[in-house]
Amino acid sequence: MIDDDYTLDEGRDWMPDGWWRLDGRIPLTVRQQRSDIPDLPLVAFGPQFSGGVLSVYGARYLDLGHFTRWDATRPWQTTAERTAFDTLRAAHPDTFTTVVGGDGPTAVWLALRLTRLTDPVTDTLLAVHDRTCPAGVHLWVDPTH
Repeated sequence: MIDDDYTLDEGRDWMPDGWWRLDGRIPLTVRQQRSDIPDLPLVAFGPQFSGGVLSVYGARYLDLGHFTRWDATRPWQTTAERTAFDTLRAAHPDTFTTVVGGDGPTAVWLALRLTRLTDPVTDTLLAVHDRTCPAGVHLWVDPTH
């Protein structure tokens, strides 16, 4: 199990090298509440996240929702977002957090704890993101704020 405890300097005094390589393609969010589910450490619920507000207490995450969100009540549907979701989880098992939306499994997506952003994970994120989101429709954020 990967420790999900918050550290005070996380996302403030340092950022992993991979963060700068993302070049604003993937926004940060804060997980304000933890959920301790035995044997399922990498599951979260959408309302636990700050929705991009970073001035609150909690662990920093990359919000991958804009390119990994899919409807889990329709497992037979193949979408680009579902493919991105499956590709990331297969490439780096036990790394990404599965987020279940506030309305249940009609919206599930991935988030990534900032402390888990390594160079190999960054490489995979960039490849999958850019394949799923054409350059003209990237979700750009200012990584310096």
